[in-house]
Amino acid sequence: MIPRTVLLTRAAEQAGETAARLRARGHVPVVAPLVRIERLPARIDDAAQAILVTSRNGAAALAGATVNRMIPVLAVGDATAADLRAAGFAEVRSAGGDAGALSRLAARLLDPGGEAVLHVRGAEIRHSPLEGLRAAGFRTAEAILYRTIPVTGLPDSAAACDTALIYSPGSARRLLDAVDFPASLHLIAISEAALAPLRDAPFAASLQAAGCPTEEAMLALLDGLPKNPVAAAPNRR
Repeated sequence: MIPRTVLLTRAAEQAGETAARLRARGHVPVVAPLVRIERLPARIDDAAQAILVTSRNGAAALAGATVNRMIPVLAVGDATAADLRAAGFAEVRSAGGDAGALSRLAARLLDPGGEAVLHVRGAEIRHSPLEGLRAAGFRTAEAILYRTIPVTGLPDSAAACDTALIYSPGSARRLLDAVDFPASLHLIAISEAALAPLRDAPFAASLQAAGCPTEEAMLALLDGLPKNPVAAAPNRR
């Protein structure tokens, strides 16, 4: 494994945990958030049949809301599910994937004739797990628990990075807008969708998407970067 200097542009609330994991593996993290999270006050209706959570930001916001922790919760992935269990929710299941996987899990487990299925989310959203449920006849509702506030520009320390971790299409687009200095970055994304906005980035030395949407899969790719990924036929799917 070659030690890398890794750019983390995700919100500070999540970047700290990732930075610790990078240090433990011998890498050097550079935390440079391009967004901050603003929580919005909310009270969740006890009548919801289940709550759908599509991100760790959503999990953190739900944990801070007034909510009955006995309501079943379906989470998009394992890390989000773990956060919800740690916050005291009694019944949590993970879809282990994306919004589509979460929608399919909900359709399989929940009652289309029951109370509304509630999606807790941020103010900005590209894909909703409720679309498929509505088509299947479920009653649905939404609660906006947070919003993301862009942070302009990267610090000078970002110029020392040789790699960046990308966790969403939004963070990819923000990185594309923020890099205004000569750079050559190996880009590792949590999914093909997160990688897509960066496929033609002028600063991309190589591009790789994790085989499954987990941070552990991203870190495995990071640890496996060869000395010269450009010469080693980078993945530009």
